[in-house]
Amino acid sequence: MNISGFEFPEELLYDEEKHVWIKKEKNNVISIGITSLGQYMAGKIFQVSTKEVGEKVTPKSTLFSIESAKWVGKFRLPITGEIIAVNENVIKDPSIINEKPYDAWIIKVRVESIDERRFKTINEAYEKFKEEAEKVVK
Repeated sequence: MNISGFEFPEELLYDEEKHVWIKKEKNNVISIGITSLGQYMAGKIFQVSTKEVGEKVTPKSTLFSIESAKWVGKFRLPITGEIIAVNENVIKDPSIINEKPYDAWIIKVRVESIDERRFKTINEAYEKFKEEAEKVVK
């Protein structure tokens, strides 16, 4: 779905506050990345830091952080589980997030528990993303 020039694939779920997408995979695994709008708001991303593979995470854990010229963001999500993969391509070349945000997953987590109320379909998140997109694109 296109919202004010930003793509939001319909098969993903979204955290409206953090501008994060999640993709449900097999065996309770989710991939996590940044939305098209989120990367645009951050600007050119030059560093991504993540937890290590094998580390346990809770809703209080910083799963990853992103640095751009105008912003540093630490991402915590209502998830309990274990990091099972880190996208080394994104670590080496964070600009991939700016170029192809939905191909550039950052981490994969095997989920033990997740607060699914926080993650919305694009139809549920449409109004919030539209409002934000209209603020940043003049």
